[in-house]
Amino acid sequence: MNQRRYFSIEEVRKNIFKSFLLVFIIVALIIAVSYLLGILLEDPKSGLTIGLFISIIVVPFQLLISKATILLMTKGRKVNPNNMREVRVQHLVEGLSISAGLRKVPDVYIVPSHVPNAFASGMSEKSAFIGVTEGLLSVMDDQELEGVIAHEISHIVHKDVMLQQLVVALVSVLLILALIVQRIALFGKRSRDSDNKGSGLIIVGILLLAILVRPIAYLIGNIIQLAISRKREYAADAYAVRLTGYNGGLASALRKLGNYPPRTQEDIESLGGAQMKCMYISFPERVNSLFSTHPPLKERIDRVENMY
Repeated sequence: MNQRRYFSIEEVRKNIFKSFLLVFIIVALIIAVSYLLGILLEDPKSGLTIGLFISIIVVPFQLLISKATILLMTKGRKVNPNNMREVRVQHLVEGLSISAGLRKVPDVYIVPSHVPNAFASGMSEKSAFIGVTEGLLSVMDDQELEGVIAHEISHIVHKDVMLQQLVVALVSVLLILALIVQRIALFGKRSRDSDNKGSGLIIVGILLLAILVRPIAYLIGNIIQLAISRKREYAADAYAVRLTGYNGGLASALRKLGNYPPRTQEDIESLGGAQMKCMYISFPERVNSLFSTHPPLKERIDRVENMY
């Protein structure tokens, strides 16, 4: 038993390190694309300055509006004090927040979707909030609900919610810079080189760069974002088991979530759309791949059951 507990704690630490390593990779890509922009402008320093300026503008703005955007997408509403099941969720959040040592109890929002699911978001403990769907309240018993809430609390404790929002903002910066590079490569450099002898290969190279830089930046950014999401789910499961003191509730909840996946586009839209996939506790997909937003449910359940 002690070895299993030790393994889960060590796994949390490794996942935290790997997640920040992936963030560092995104930052390095932003610097690289900024430098490439500078080469196209024939002044690398100017490219780096533009990259820094865009980052200073875009990142704080996206972080500032993230809560309002998420609640607008999911149609989240406050807990109804006359609904005993919703009040029960509020009480679970309060109790688990105290047990986890949070300085402020996260706000709770109810998402009007019949698909059972939950998420956490926010840039800090002070601004953190938890969303649960009406479907989750209808299919989970108290122990299962506690396991799900503990999982979301763990995302707040581990700063996952802040990390996820930061990654989204950094990927936005990367895509903006890639778009600028693409436009300059297509419409700027080519016109200056077109009159030079032997410029054909240069023009072809620039055109290839213009065509590829944006989709490659988009692909890499999304792979990193999804990789971070997958790694943090294992860590959140481990902490949730430690927080509640048993693994039965979360394991049973994960099984139920696997029985109620979003099956149609309407189901996905009721959860806020495909861009919200990474944030939910579970989003089962038919094929597990590099682009999966979550680890396989069976593997998560096996790990949870072996923690105690």
